[in-house]
Amino acid sequence: MISKKQWQELKKKEKLLKEALKIFKVEAKDLPRVIERFRQEVKEMEEKLKINLS
Repeated sequence: MISKKQWQELKKKEKLLKEALKIFKVEAKDLPRVIERFRQEVKEMEEKLKINLS
């Protein structure tokens, strides 16, 4: 059995997950892949900016 505090923490995490799914417009099973894709795209853009600013 979990405590009331643990339950509340789970509910907060569930809310955050639902918000992320809404923002990325994906299903829960696809979220890790989508986040990784965006992370890689940001990294590539940062590298291009460094090259262009040099």
